[in-house]
Amino acid sequence: MQNSTLLTQGLVPEVHAHHTDHLELTIAHIAMAFWVCLANGSQIVNILLTPAIRRQPKNMLVVNVCLCEVIIGGFLCPLYSDSLLQGTWRHNPVTCIVYEATFYGQVCVSTLAVFFLLVERLYYLLSPHTRINSCIYCLTLLMVVFPWILGAALVAPLVVYGSIAKLNQGSQSCQILWKPRFQTVTIFVSFFCPAFLAMVMAVFMVIFYVMHPVTVKDRHEVPEPDRQLIKESVRVGLLSSLTSVMLQFPFFIVLLQEIFCQRDASSLRQCGLSEKTWSVVMLVAMLKPGITPFVWLAYSDVRSGFRLLCVRRSERRHRRRISQAEDALAYLSHSGPL
Repeated sequence: MQNSTLLTQGLVPEVHAHHTDHLELTIAHIAMAFWVCLANGSQIVNILLTPAIRRQPKNMLVVNVCLCEVIIGGFLCPLYSDSLLQGTWRHNPVTCIVYEATFYGQVCVSTLAVFFLLVERLYYLLSPHTRINSCIYCLTLLMVVFPWILGAALVAPLVVYGSIAKLNQGSQSCQILWKPRFQTVTIFVSFFCPAFLAMVMAVFMVIFYVMHPVTVKDRHEVPEPDRQLIKESVRVGLLSSLTSVMLQFPFFIVLLQEIFCQRDASSLRQCGLSEKTWSVVMLVAMLKPGITPFVWLAYSDVRSGFRLLCVRRSERRHRRRISQAEDALAYLSHSGPL
């Protein structure tokens, strides 16, 4: 059996000195959890409450990505912060294995959600004059649901059959023990394979963008597709794929390195996987759900929706102040001279 290297075992493997104080990291992760929920939640509200934005298939796929990221801020990050504050995992083995499965599942689903967003954008680039109809909405619904189904189908069996949660009697902390090669397969299935698909799709979008002027002339399209909208789609596709893949890449490389080192106990000290290394790569991975909401602002309609919400909120506040002032004046006029 092979030890897990996620927070269910602590920040670092047990061969390293046990950490005693991570107050600064704890505060950083609590702040990150709050920001992740706020930023992604505001994007969800912005899109769902604005009919003109909600009708666009790409924006519903953006909502799907935001929902995936909320899992980090609402569930994974608080448990991770608790383990940092306590110095060990203090919850029961059931919560321990649920965290492990949710961690890998969230990575798989969120990366697949970005991939399907890129698929939808590539379809738009290839057929920019396609009208939005019931078939398009059904296809969008399928692309929203499919990452969750596929992610659960891929990750859940590997975690259930390949790992077991045990309570360490000495440290009273939960540990995940993996069968040989199961955790490695889980890492490739949950991150590296979806990440590869997302990057390939991003490359296709760039190639299409470069070749687009030539293809338009050859096909004699009338009217010619809006170059600015195409540029916007390619920009968002590149930013979302790079953010989703590159910010998680260091963590999973370090995790793979630790797994390979554990196969030979004598080489553990040669790996150089210090507590600082684990803290940095985990913090970089946690930046992804906090940065991703800014990527969607590259869409002009999403930006306009935010401006509209801000204007409406400002107008409501202004009307409320006027109403309060009028009520105060009415009260003073009825109360007579002071």
